[in-house]
Amino acid sequence: MMPVSESLLGQFYGVYLARAKDEEILKRKVASGGAVTALLCYALDKELVDGVVTSKRVKGFEGRAIVARNKDELLDAAGNSWSIVPFAARIKAKIEEEDLKEVAVVCLPCQAQFFGQMRDFPILETDFGNRIKYIISLFCMGTFAFEAFLNYLRVKYGVRAEEIEDIRLSRESLEIHRETGVLAIPLKEAYSYLQTGCLVCTDYTGLWSDISAGFVESEPGWTVLITRNARGEELVRRAEKEGYIELRDGSYVLGDVLKRAREKVARAQRNMAHLF
Repeated sequence: MMPVSESLLGQFYGVYLARAKDEEILKRKVASGGAVTALLCYALDKELVDGVVTSKRVKGFEGRAIVARNKDELLDAAGNSWSIVPFAARIKAKIEEEDLKEVAVVCLPCQAQFFGQMRDFPILETDFGNRIKYIISLFCMGTFAFEAFLNYLRVKYGVRAEEIEDIRLSRESLEIHRETGVLAIPLKEAYSYLQTGCLVCTDYTGLWSDISAGFVESEPGWTVLITRNARGEELVRRAEKEGYIELRDGSYVLGDVLKRAREKVARAQRNMAHLF
C-alpha cells in the first residue's frame, strides 16, 4: 500500500478499526477495544521487543514511567493518559536499568516527536534511539496541570484524587469515573486547566509515531489505528494474522478524527494569536 498524505493527519498507510480478541483484555478495556494492549502483547510474545515503556496512573492524574514485560503488566498500566509524567527524562534510565535492547513506547504526540527524532536522528549525548523499535502515540487533546485541576475538582465538585478510577473524553464533556458514578464536566470548563504547552500544540494524533491510536464516539468498543509507515503496518497486519486483533476498514471514521484534529489546530491558533 502506498502512503497517503493528509495535512492534519500527516502521512499514513492505513486506517483501521481494531479490537482485541483476548477476552480478558476485552473485559478490562471494552470501551476502547483494547487493540493497543493486544498489539503490545503480540510484540512481547513474539519477542519483537523485550519491554514496553509507558506511563501508569498512580492516583488522580499522577503517573510514573514503567516497563511492562507481559500482559498482566500491560493491563495494569493501560488507560487514558491525562497528565504529563517525567517520561522522556526517564526512558533512558529505564532502558539502562532494565537492560532493554528493543522497546516499544506508548506515549502522547509531543513525546512521540521527541522519541521519533531520537530514533531517526540520533544524538550522541542521548544515544538510546537505536533501542526504540515501535512508537505508538495516543490521540490527545491535551493534558492537565493535575494539581490545579484536582484542587478545582475537590472545591467545586467534592471529588478527591483517590476516588478517580478512570477519565474518558466524550463529545461534549470530560467524564470522571468513580465508584459512586460518573461526573460529566463540560469540555470548555475542563480545558481551562490544560498544561500551557498543550494550548499551542497542533498535533492530535502523533505525527512522528509508527502507529497512532484512539477512539471515535461513533464506534464504541473499537480502537482507531492509523499506521504511518511500513514498520507500523507490518506490526498491525502480523498481529491480525496471529489472532491477537480483528480489523475492519476504518477509513470512514477519518472525518471524526479530522474534526478533532481541526479543533486542536484552531485552539492553538487562537492561543498563539493572544501570545503575539
